[in-house]
Amino acid sequence: MKTLKTIIPIGILLFTCLFAMGEKKQKSDTAGIAKIEQLMKSREFYIEVDQAFPTGNSSITIDSKYGQKRIGGEGYVSLATNEGQLFILDTIATGRLPFFGRAYSTEYGQGGGIEFEKAKIENESFKVINKRKKHYIEYKFNVRNRNDVFNFYVEIYGNGKCSVNVTSNNRASISYSGDLTPIPDDKRKALGI
Repeated sequence: MKTLKTIIPIGILLFTCLFAMGEKKQKSDTAGIAKIEQLMKSREFYIEVDQAFPTGNSSITIDSKYGQKRIGGEGYVSLATNEGQLFILDTIATGRLPFFGRAYSTEYGQGGGIEFEKAKIENESFKVINKRKKHYIEYKFNVRNRNDVFNFYVEIYGNGKCSVNVTSNNRASISYSGDLTPIPDDKRKALGI
């Protein structure tokens, strides 16, 4: 009986602490989402991706001047030396994302990446999602380059981390993970803004 009298107050105390931690996390997520939402509404932001997740979860062999190197195999490819970039400036997007996967139809000699320069953003939607345990911003848009249409689905979390899903007419789908930030000054100069 004495052990039961000590277990019940400890259980109540533990439950109260966990509930308070959950409330604190939800408030910090909400504040982070509000900050990210304000940045996105400014219509000038930058996404830098550092990992790629090609369809099929297989490893990829890359040929270089140093020989063949096998990367991935766990379902992702680190982009430490080949980071991708996506710039949003008002109604214009510029992107350079490395692509790993199957291309169904591309022009001969036209690089392997997902690339578009000052493309008009089409079918754009922006929504804040507040689920019970998950708070994020859902951002969708389409862009065109000379020979393809790219459909982007981006989930951005309160800490700036994001996942980018890209589908297109001529390539297999691919996902990336990275960070959303304001456009850095050195990138602004390169873009001419």
